[in-house]
Amino acid sequence: MLCSRMSLTKQQKVRSDNLRKTILRRYLIAFAILVGYYAEIKLIGFELKCPFRAITGLRCPGCGITRMFLHIGHGEFLAAFECNQVLFFMVPLLAAGAVVKVVFKPDLLMPRSRFYRVTALICLVILLAFGVLRNVFDF
Repeated sequence: MLCSRMSLTKQQKVRSDNLRKTILRRYLIAFAILVGYYAEIKLIGFELKCPFRAITGLRCPGCGITRMFLHIGHGEFLAAFECNQVLFFMVPLLAAGAVVKVVFKPDLLMPRSRFYRVTALICLVILLAFGVLRNVFDF
């Protein structure tokens, strides 16, 4: 009985380490894509245009995020805030959550947890409200 508990614990540790590596690999790939896009904009100057804005003429909740990151890259934080007020605060919070998830891997940040689902729903509601308000009040 003791032997089966020990092997189960080892299996859980291996599974946990593999999950942590998978999560870290995904975050590093996403980060590399973002850094590559930033470098491409700086070198070539080609920016992707928002398809939502091209079709509707309205700004989506993510409009301005490229300019926001470009301003942050130059240390112009006020200009970055003016590009997208919600994502200016939300991106660092989500990045901090990603670091906590990779380093400590708490269960409350796992996709099946109630905390994760509620947090994702709150972020979605905030982004949708921001998308509506920024087009109504033009900020």
